[in-house]
Amino acid sequence: MKRSFFKLVAASSRKLVAAGSLLLIAMAAPAESRPRYGGPVRVLLHDRVVSLDPAGEDDHPAARDRVASLMFETLTDVDAQGHARSKLATSWRVEPNKRVWQFRLRIANFHDSSPLNAADVVASLTRVNPSLKCTAIDRQTVNIETPAPVTHLPEMLALEKYAIVKRTAETPLLGTGPYRLNEWQAGERAFLSVNDDYWAGRSFPDTIEFIMGATLRDQLAERHLGQNSAAELTLDQVRGVEGANQNIALSRPSDLLVIFFLQSETAPSAAGKKTIDPRVREILSSATNRAAINNLLLQRKGAPASGLLPQWLTGYEFLFPGNFDLEHAKQLRSETAGLIIIPKISLAYDFSDPVAKLVAERVALDAREAGLTVQPYADSHVNQRSSRTAMSADAVLLRVPLASLEPSVATAAIMDDLGAADSSAALSATRPEDVYEAERKVLENFRAIPVVRIPQALWLNQGIHNWQQMSNGAWQLDQLWTEGLR
Repeated sequence: MKRSFFKLVAASSRKLVAAGSLLLIAMAAPAESRPRYGGPVRVLLHDRVVSLDPAGEDDHPAARDRVASLMFETLTDVDAQGHARSKLATSWRVEPNKRVWQFRLRIANFHDSSPLNAADVVASLTRVNPSLKCTAIDRQTVNIETPAPVTHLPEMLALEKYAIVKRTAETPLLGTGPYRLNEWQAGERAFLSVNDDYWAGRSFPDTIEFIMGATLRDQLAERHLGQNSAAELTLDQVRGVEGANQNIALSRPSDLLVIFFLQSETAPSAAGKKTIDPRVREILSSATNRAAINNLLLQRKGAPASGLLPQWLTGYEFLFPGNFDLEHAKQLRSETAGLIIIPKISLAYDFSDPVAKLVAERVALDAREAGLTVQPYADSHVNQRSSRTAMSADAVLLRVPLASLEPSVATAAIMDDLGAADSSAALSATRPEDVYEAERKVLENFRAIPVVRIPQALWLNQGIHNWQQMSNGAWQLDQLWTEGLR
């Protein structure tokens, strides 16, 4: 009975994801419009990107990937149902043990006109994930052997960090994508021009320019918004833009805001970090009013979170406890008094994220009601795992994107982002119950406390057509074209 239930909710969730994505695509362009070549596209990104390397660390990897995905391509892609489809690989097959996969490459060229071959793929993937044993069988065939069974390796290889990048002394980063980099000012601007020799055919716009760290409020005040094609919005900006009768696209609530405690009680204590007792973490979880955060701070555009993956994707998030229960929090606080030391909890959040600031302050307010002291503060590197190891904060409030529409891959990606546990169990999952169990183990001791899910918001110029925003907020711009923009 339980197995049938999981199959039913998983199937229903995938149908909803597909329907939502098709609706966004259908709304993107009037039926009477026809695609046309030429014209510029100018996009305002909220965050600043300092490196375009898909395999590198960045304070804002989601923004980095929006730019990098036009330059660098993965072997596979994922459709609206979370299923793998061909990209740089035309086909693949797997041995019954789910550990040895073989991929056949298409004919494609890098931006310097050199041909893509199996050796390039082996070098790129090995650099990203040394645990993958990659072998070039011939110029167009690659074998990949994984240390443990991976049920959805093609879907995993669709993650942007596995994009195929050729590195040379003359040009550090070469890709095969529909656009090539013409100008780059780290943290400020990326100017891309169309790749006329792209294997899938020339894209429609001549150029795509990304302006980073742009303040939409200033653009509105200066009446310059009409010169842009699209602009990322934070949720606190959506209401004002909606009131001006503008074209706004919202993804499903997909980005997870999660409190993650940096020190594990099973690991040696790091310098400057306290080990927070699991009972204290449980108090904080019970005291956090997720519904109020969504209703008041997110203007009912998000969703309270209790699991790593959203209800709309898996259908089983409701099985994880995440209800606001202040009385339980107070009772647990009373029971632990005198038994354990309850310290002040320092909570770091991304200084450039206004929503994270509001949520962190509300978490601190809720904690106070239960007798805990949480001290939020802004930091510039909370999103980098290597930087978090050197932080003195007890916990961080992370905004974690939903990396894939395939649940096992999405779960593994979140686990890797948090550094909370070995993600191999999620990657080897063959049933929804297995993915659920992998989530449950991460959440069972309250080291990770899901708080709320946030949609990704986007303003679109009326002259933009076929801008496809997936359910998880990812952009697919392969059919994008412009009309009347200069």
